[in-house]
Amino acid sequence: MGPGQRRAAAAIGVAAAAVAGLGCSLLIPSPTAATPTAPSASASAAPTSAAPTSTTPTSAAPSAAEAADALTNPGFESGGLSPWSCAGNPGSIVSSPVHAGSKALQGRVSSSDTAQCNQTVAVRPDTTYSLSGWVRGSNVYLGVNGGASTWTTSPTGYSPLTVSFTTGASQTSATIYVHGWYAQGSYYADDITLNATDGGGRT
Repeated sequence: MGPGQRRAAAAIGVAAAAVAGLGCSLLIPSPTAATPTAPSASASAAPTSAAPTSTTPTSAAPSAAEAADALTNPGFESGGLSPWSCAGNPGSIVSSPVHAGSKALQGRVSSSDTAQCNQTVAVRPDTTYSLSGWVRGSNVYLGVNGGASTWTTSPTGYSPLTVSFTTGASQTSATIYVHGWYAQGSYYADDITLNATDGGGRT
């Protein structure tokens, strides 16, 4: 093969290689970067946070039932009568004799007066109560106005008294009393308590 023929053959080979390369480029796709899709409306929305629930307990005002059944100054330890009120001869607070603590009530009975002392307390309707107290003196009574009462003769020492009563369907208060008897001398009372026996009352 002469020089002219060799040059022609080389040119043909180059042309063939170029055609082959073009064909390969057409058959093999070039890599493309993946285009991210836009997030959906639900995904793009800002997350919402629920209001935190407080774990700190709140203190509620006591209910009427919780405020009931409580005699104030039951042992007369305040040193005064309030909220007890005494009719006739005024009662007084003494340091001796006492049942417990350091104070007690003394009622000075006369021939015309029993020296009754009262306290009105909130109660719950249709509830049975137990009223108790310690008394000393001759013929001393413990009871509730318009209801049950009990009494004892204990001239030389304190004796326990207990009486039960049931409130009416719409009753919300009761007046507790303690008194002596005509011309029987002074009486003493201490630690008077009131408890609901069918509803968990308080003293």
